[in-house]
This record gives sequence, structure tokens and C-alpha cells, in this order.
Amino acid sequence: MEIGKSGERKLIEKIWRIFGERNEDEDVHFFSIGDKYLLLAVDTINERYHFDSSWDPGSIGKFLVDINLSDIAAKNGRPLEMMVSFSFPRELEERWVTKMVSGIKGELKKHDVKFSGGDLKESDRISLTGMVIGEVQKGKEFRRSGARPGDYVYISSKIGRNERAIMDYYSGKLTTPEKIIDIRPRLDLLGKFSKLKITSCIDNSDGIYKSLGLLSKMSGVMIRIERDVSENSRNEGEREAIYAMGGDYELIFTSPQKLSDFPLIGKVMKGKGVVDLNGKRKIPDGFDHFRTTPRRVRDFHSKKS
Repeated sequence: MEIGKSGERKLIEKIWRIFGERNEDEDVHFFSIGDKYLLLAVDTINERYHFDSSWDPGSIGKFLVDINLSDIAAKNGRPLEMMVSFSFPRELEERWVTKMVSGIKGELKKHDVKFSGGDLKESDRISLTGMVIGEVQKGKEFRRSGARPGDYVYISSKIGRNERAIMDYYSGKLTTPEKIIDIRPRLDLLGKFSKLKITSCIDNSDGIYKSLGLLSKMSGVMIRIERDVSENSRNEGEREAIYAMGGDYELIFTSPQKLSDFPLIGKVMKGKGVVDLNGKRKIPDGFDHFRTTPRRVRDFHSKKS
């Protein structure tokens, strides 16, 4: 069977079965060392799937850093060092590479993260992989498995800006595609989060539906969506598209506390699965790397040609 038919989740589970181990099902690996966990986060972006080489190289380098830092933030961690692996076609202009690396440098400096080298290879298209090492005190880490009935579900900020940029790009209305990858890892919130009781957390990289589905599965609970946290959906169809699309990397978290500083998504209840704002129990799967097509730059080019 083609992996495009089986999908990302089934392929991940099959990989873990080959190793004979249980899927940790987190966006980082927790490596135990003394009274801390080292957090290991790895993420890859590819030309024509996540970006086009005609986009600003500095913005692409920044994006590579930010998506990895976001995984560390979702665990309540402090990022320490980053390594990168670059694959480039030999005809790529050196100036593109230096601008992209300058984008990496600027973002790492902003978050006080050390660059620690990596690897360099040739390929047909640009492929960029980052690995960030972070740390968190044991007992202070956020996981996906702690949500409990009665908890409220929040998001760090309303969504829609990045999702709108994606929709406008594919409809030919967006002239600055870098808006799609202009995200911020919410490390700025961790000081505030330390004063709250947070039972589970995940970053919204692949859409609210998928994110809530993972929290529901890992915690053994049902999550009911009660609010529209998209700030610019024009109708119910767009609201559902924005919830399915993701790409804003805001933090979705659960807490037994009533909070006024963060938009409320809904409530954790007994049961399983996710119930949408309109009462639907059969909700979109969210972004799947082998089955979802709207975000692929390749598809955009094929439609325009």
C-alpha cells in the first residue's frame, strides 16, 4: 500500500512496531539525566512542500529554528543548543545559503541558543533539518497525557493569521508568502505558565482538530469545543478549514483553572474523541504529511502551470 493511502499516523505506528517499542507520541524525546530531562526535538522542512526557494532565505532559516523551538516550548523547556543538517542542489547560489544561515543565526541569538554544527549534503532539492536540545526540571515538564475531566482547554492566542496566509497564497491573493512561515515559538509565555496549573500541552502545528485529538487520545478523555478562537473566519466552512489547517504554532493547553488571559477553546470531559463546536463528532483529521495537499507548494505550482 502506498503511504499516501495509509497516512502519517499509521506509518508512525508501523515504524514503532518494527522496533518493538511503544510510540512515545510526544513532539520531543525525554532523555532522563539526574533531576532533569534533556529534550530532543527534530524537525525537517523541504523545498516545494514547506517553502519555495524563491522565498526570502532568511525567513526560511528563521522558520527552521522556530518550529524546533516550539516543540521545546510545548514541554515547558529551555532550549540550549541547535544542530542542523543541510541538503542542497549544487547549482544553488551560495548567497542563498549565507542568507538562510544568517536567518538561523539571528533567531538563535534572539533566544540565547548556541549553534553546534551539523551536516552538509547534496540533493536534488533543498532539505533542511534542525535538532534542538533543551532541558526541563523533572516534574515541571508538560506532556500530552495529563488532561482530566473538568479541565478547561485554552490556546495561547487566537489563530487565523497564518492559516489565512496559506489560503490567500493558494488563491493567488498573497504576494508575500513569507507570512505563511512567520511564526513565533511561545517561549515568551513560560514564565507566566510557571504560575499556572497546566495538565497537558501541545503546539498547534497541524491544526486544532488534530492537536485536540492527540490530547484526547493520550489523556483518555473527550474534548468538547465550545468557542471559535479563529479571529478572521468568514463563515463556518472557513472556521472548520482554519481548525483543520494549523501552521500557527500557538500552544494549546489544559488547566483546571478558569483563566481570562487566554482564549478558551472548550472543556475536557469523560469519554473519548473530540466534539466540534457545531456538535459534530466526526471531525477532520487535521494536517497529514502524506495525505494533506493544500499546504504543499508543489501543488500550488501545478495549479498555476
